[in-house]
Amino acid sequence: MKKQNRFEILLIVAIMAGAGYAAFSDAHNFPNRWFTRDDAYYYFKVAQNISEGLGSTFDGVNLANGYHPLWMLINIPVFSLARFDLILPLRILLLLMGALHAATAVLLYRLISRVLSETTGMLIAIFWAFNLYIHATVTQFGLETGITAFSILLFLTLFEKLERKWRKEPLTQKEIIQFALVGVMVIFSRLDTVFLVLLFGFYLVFRKIPLRHLLLTDILGTFLVFFASVILRVGMKGYYLHGESTLKMALISLVLTIPLYYFAGLYQHPRNESLFSLLKRIFLSVTLSALLLSALLWGLQRIGFVDTFPRSIFFFYGGWILVTRLGFRFLSEKRERESLSALLQFQQNWKTWFTEGAIYFGIVGGALGAYMLFNKIVFGTATPISGQVKRWWGSLDGNVYGGAARRIYTFFGLDTTIDSDFNAWGLLTKFTLWLRDILPRWSATLNQDVVYWQLFFLILFLISVILLISSKRAVWTSVEFGLLPLFVGSVTQIISYNATGYAAAKEWYWVAEIIFTLLLFALLFDLFLRSLAEILPSARSIALAGIAILGFFWAQTFFAHIANLMPYGVEHEGHPYMDILGVVEENTEPGALIGMTGSGNTGYYISGRTIINMDGLINSYEYFQAHKAGRGDEFLAEMGMDYIFVNPVLLEDLPYKGEFEDRLGERVANYGKKELVEFIK
Repeated sequence: MKKQNRFEILLIVAIMAGAGYAAFSDAHNFPNRWFTRDDAYYYFKVAQNISEGLGSTFDGVNLANGYHPLWMLINIPVFSLARFDLILPLRILLLLMGALHAATAVLLYRLISRVLSETTGMLIAIFWAFNLYIHATVTQFGLETGITAFSILLFLTLFEKLERKWRKEPLTQKEIIQFALVGVMVIFSRLDTVFLVLLFGFYLVFRKIPLRHLLLTDILGTFLVFFASVILRVGMKGYYLHGESTLKMALISLVLTIPLYYFAGLYQHPRNESLFSLLKRIFLSVTLSALLLSALLWGLQRIGFVDTFPRSIFFFYGGWILVTRLGFRFLSEKRERESLSALLQFQQNWKTWFTEGAIYFGIVGGALGAYMLFNKIVFGTATPISGQVKRWWGSLDGNVYGGAARRIYTFFGLDTTIDSDFNAWGLLTKFTLWLRDILPRWSATLNQDVVYWQLFFLILFLISVILLISSKRAVWTSVEFGLLPLFVGSVTQIISYNATGYAAAKEWYWVAEIIFTLLLFALLFDLFLRSLAEILPSARSIALAGIAILGFFWAQTFFAHIANLMPYGVEHEGHPYMDILGVVEENTEPGALIGMTGSGNTGYYISGRTIINMDGLINSYEYFQAHKAGRGDEFLAEMGMDYIFVNPVLLEDLPYKGEFEDRLGERVANYGKKELVEFIK
């Protein structure tokens, strides 16, 4: 048996051993210790109802689509067993999540081993398998994150194979179709990965020319410059008055400048001409685009389509174009100058670009369009309700769900705490916090946030220096991994949430960011290992021994965590799965309709009652419209609502403020901060 196969088998056995131990533990562990996220139960209860012929509904009445489709499809057969035993499907799902986690670890190992080395692949795969942050974020809670991580890694693995092949022989239409279909799988695993999949399409179609890289950097630069410029001018508090306008301006800029820059020669290889000629071309092209865009935006401003815009945008964007072209010139290898103009290049290649683009984007766009059309017909809206609700929350000025990003760094997915809604780069944050905590003498006398940002930017600076020192291998590896479209797709995903305001984002949204961070670390570790091997011939053997020791301790910590989390032999017989169930069932009659915010786990486990979701995340589009208009109480009254079980403080603020004040009757019971009250119809 090959060494690689032995490692993969050992990794799978270790991961599934932990999953198996947890899956057969006491029943009460599942609602109280493992599947503790309300959002997961939205899947579970809807999947159960679909399997029982009730349709896509959480409460058995209102049609709801607040979920990602692929994970729901997987959950339906699993939760068809819930009619026999509520815990049985959870045991099966835990094993399924473990299998996905193991499969993703194997894909990581294979991808990194092919591009870098088996040693590096082993380290990253073991880290993925046993890191508690990754396990909690991706695997434990039963959300779509596990299938998303697997889908993205499968997508990247297929991309790496195509990237190797096209340099030797042409790609076939069948291969592009396969790649597009895996892209559809990625999108349906989490709909916000659509940006990543689209950008990889451009990266593949324009694979033979510098346009593949420069187009993506221009997209990234446009979003960063436009949003940062507006925020710096009006502040975060004032930004959301201009958020929609800023998004429009950024998209208009892309539509205008990309064709202009192409035919002006800015997507040609920067080494095709002298440095002076390149600088002159950049200056003239950027100046022309600034004049045209300024005139266009001024005209659109006059008719009220966009708001005023800071003129500093053009200065910063010109600087971005200059840096990216000079950076590309510096990082690329010396080559003979090409005499082919942008126009001739377009004439020779447009048919190939059109054919491959039509295949790829036709499949991706067709699948997404069919999904949206289905939603429009069945649910009355083309996109999931949950995302619309949270975007509405983000537009409210202060509410119980936290509201939109309040600082420029949180707008771009950075924060100083690991549990922030807007912390998209959790692995990097954890490392920075760990580094800060082991330097108490330095940090004790300083503001902790200041120390955090000092360390954060020091880490970024050191990473940049290392990559520049080994630029040739770093560039080659980045291309093989698809790090540029992965990074730009991740940043675009983050901005898509914050551009017009979004509330209550969660840590499991940021799967692509975790994968990007791991692949970047793999590259850095491999560069270090290669440098060490030049000095110490036995470096790889020492590294393997170190990885084995690390793996042992990581696995030991992981298994101890699982054993502590999912104990055996705890006496719960005769008790409800959750204490809250006893309170509700003892104080309401069978068949009662009970309104709750959140409510996923209660809705799944409760017996003989129906839980109605009041926040709208897993309710109908009609309820959402009524709730937005302040008439959610009327909608629930028409349904025949009997009780509300909620924290009264929650109803005193947006988005519920004033909506239920005339509907709260006699208090029946309380549980913690929540009160069960009669609903006045």
